[in-house]
Amino acid sequence: MSGWKLTAITILTGLSIACGDDDPVAPVVLQTCPAAVQLTIGPGTSPEISWTPACLLFFVIVEPADAGNDLWSVISRGENVIAPPVRYGVVPAGAQGLFEPPVELIAGQAYKVAVGRWTGPGDEEGEIIGVREFTP
Repeated sequence: MSGWKLTAITILTGLSIACGDDDPVAPVVLQTCPAAVQLTIGPGTSPEISWTPACLLFFVIVEPADAGNDLWSVISRGENVIAPPVRYGVVPAGAQGLFEPPVELIAGQAYKVAVGRWTGPGDEEGEIIGVREFTP
C-alpha cells in the first residue's frame, strides 16, 4: 500500500475512534449575563431571539417600538435561568409567561426586544442589559 493511502486510513481510523459514541460530552454550563449583551432577532412574526455572549437572563420583553406596552414577556422570578435562544410566544423552561397568549406580531411593523438580568434581592428586581429594534 502506498504511503499516502496508509496515512489517510490511519487518520480516518483515528477520527472515527475520537468521534465515537462512547466519548462523553461535557454539558455547557451558562453563567449569569454580564453588564451587556448583543441581541439577534430572527425573521418572521414568531422570531427567534438570541444573545451573545450565551448566558442566563431574568426576563425577555417584546413591545411596539414606539410604545411601552408589553406584547409578550417571560420572567424567571428571583433568578437568571433563561438561556438563548428564545422563540417569541414560547415560554422557556424555568420561566413564566406574563402575556399569554402572546399578541400576534404584524409583518412590517417595528418592535423592540429588551432583556435583563436579575439583580435581587426581590423576585422582580432586575436591570435591562440589552435592547434591539426589529421589523418582522
